[in-house]
Amino acid sequence: MWESFFGFKKTPFSDSPDTKQLFSSAAWQQVNARLEFLAQHHGVGLLTGEVGAGKSTAARVFTAALNPNLYKILYIHFSSGTALDLLRQIALTLDLQPAHFRGDLVRQIADAVVRLNQSKKQHPILICDEAHLLPHPALEQLPLLLNFDMDSSRYLTLLLIGQPLLRRTLSLQLHEALRQRIGTHYHLEGLTREELDAYLTQQLKAAGVTQPLFEDTARQGLYQATKGIPRKVNKLAVTALRLAAERKAPIVDDALLLDATSEAFL
Repeated sequence: MWESFFGFKKTPFSDSPDTKQLFSSAAWQQVNARLEFLAQHHGVGLLTGEVGAGKSTAARVFTAALNPNLYKILYIHFSSGTALDLLRQIALTLDLQPAHFRGDLVRQIADAVVRLNQSKKQHPILICDEAHLLPHPALEQLPLLLNFDMDSSRYLTLLLIGQPLLRRTLSLQLHEALRQRIGTHYHLEGLTREELDAYLTQQLKAAGVTQPLFEDTARQGLYQATKGIPRKVNKLAVTALRLAAERKAPIVDDALLLDATSEAFL
């Protein structure tokens, strides 16, 4: 296998990295700061970014660091469906038997959220991942779930995560009520060119290899092909290393990187 060819102790460039070995880019630090603010002050947060930028990973790391005695995470990975489907999913994450009608569902969810805050002293954080896929009627339901004590209490925190399309959707007039509630927003970009070099070094070192395995020209080509998007970087780096091992090449040069790019990306 290609890992043994280079002497790796474990496979590098995983899309599900050990949280203790995450690369702390400038953008990642900005995301963490905003998510910490959201947890402390509640309200609504918006996290957008291109496919593979690390949005879901950021949410996973954020929630893992929260005290489960103080917060209850309601995670929804929504791909399609109606507003009623969304409300039913939220009810299920609250361990409820969903009511049949929309109005009853909203009241049911609201009552459960209040009970969590007042009886269990747990603050629920609703995370809607892939929120750019939510239909307009579903997005229009979300402000109803945030309105407590005539909008004077914040019993529920909402984090919307999605691709750039989500920002354009929220700019529409029909979503003004939701947009006005967004207190913190960040658009997650890819690694910078300088950060990419540091990321490659960190990933190789974490896997047990300290010598560089990518020539300067290959690193530049890798950045141009991926724009620093972590998932693309990981995929291309693994493909390049696998091809290098097959060809008994001790290092990835620009020619090999070009072949890997053709194979990795359709």
